[in-house]
Amino acid sequence: MTAGGRRPRGPVPAGYASCLADRDFRRMQPGFLISFLGDGMSLLGVAWLALRLAPPDHRAVVVGLAVAAYSLPAAAGSFLLGRWLGSRNSRSLILMDSLLRGGVFTLIPVLHWTGSLNAAAFVALLALSSVLHAWGVAGRQTFVAECLPQSARLAGHSLVAAQEQASFIAGPPLAGLVAAAFGPAAVLAFDAATYLYLAVMASRLRGERAVGRRPPVPLRRSVRTLARHPGLLGLLVLSFMFNLLYGPIEVAVPVFVADRLGDDPAVLGWIWGAFGAGAVVGALITGTLRRLPLWPVALGIVAGWGLAVLPLAQFGTLAAGIAGFALGGLIYAPYGPVSITLLQQKAPQDQLASLSAFRSAVLVMSSPLGAALGGLLIGGLGATGTIRLSGLTTIGLAAVGTVLVLGVRVSRRAGARSGSAAPAEQNLDPT
Repeated sequence: MTAGGRRPRGPVPAGYASCLADRDFRRMQPGFLISFLGDGMSLLGVAWLALRLAPPDHRAVVVGLAVAAYSLPAAAGSFLLGRWLGSRNSRSLILMDSLLRGGVFTLIPVLHWTGSLNAAAFVALLALSSVLHAWGVAGRQTFVAECLPQSARLAGHSLVAAQEQASFIAGPPLAGLVAAAFGPAAVLAFDAATYLYLAVMASRLRGERAVGRRPPVPLRRSVRTLARHPGLLGLLVLSFMFNLLYGPIEVAVPVFVADRLGDDPAVLGWIWGAFGAGAVVGALITGTLRRLPLWPVALGIVAGWGLAVLPLAQFGTLAAGIAGFALGGLIYAPYGPVSITLLQQKAPQDQLASLSAFRSAVLVMSSPLGAALGGLLIGGLGATGTIRLSGLTTIGLAAVGTVLVLGVRVSRRAGARSGSAAPAEQNLDPT
């Protein structure tokens, strides 16, 4: 038993038992799960409502703008609002993001049902809803660090990541049912309710997670902190490139299904559902592990994902897509929890929120940029060629990263006077 609350009953792995013993961490999990489910539903709801609002000859443009507005302004919010939000604790960050997104997503259906919403207003409101989202993500990540000791943070981040991945299995099918019965605006109304529920759960936090502010952390200070830790900076660069090369897959797979697998949206659902199922299992397994050397794990994940997408391009069958993407989800799952845990291990305590928001802002730009690149590549290479190029280039990224890491290690060993290796921190290789 810990001071945070009673130990959960039943056969729970040690890492997860430590997490769930903390009362605040345990109480926030339903809020995270429900809000993640709303996000999973919004993936369908945003695009579908954009299609309904767009003029027939501008549907692709409006959908593209809506999807971009749903995520990209978070990067601007991270960079521009750090002076005011960098000093906030996790509760405040979760509350502000949840209330803004919940309020805007309540307004959108009301305007649509009253006939007052057009495509331009929809895109503008989506952009407004996402301004604080990088800070909301940072709040969730910082909340884990505030609740748990370093030895339990990997399990905590893995548990939250597993819930997020599960939402992408259940969210889109549920959104389809809601939209078919009540229209796409009802999907966003449901998402609004999930964020307002998260805000209620955050408002109930007590103790040090509910009060207190830190001195503001300027953006330049966060950049200097990254520069002082080459391992963190290198991991951020690797993550950006990994997400950039993943972006074309989001565009190419639907086109591939339309061209080669019968133009059946259910087939696309099976492929992405397989990825989500594999990712849930992988995330839960990650939380039970005690020793994860950072760079071998990170580079192995990158190479493994590149290999996993190739069967779909090579064989062109649904079975190949399901098997490859299920394996890909399983391989990919540890990446987020491991990288976030290392960031929180190495960063100063007063910069956890600002550095997490900076990381989220950088990464939120990479996949949309990759998706835009994928649209151009499909025009020249086709969907099959784009999937194959994405996979092979991702494997190449892992190979280049491996060469650089090995070079750094050889250089350090050659210059070291002692032959003993530095001890690992938190069972993560801090190189």
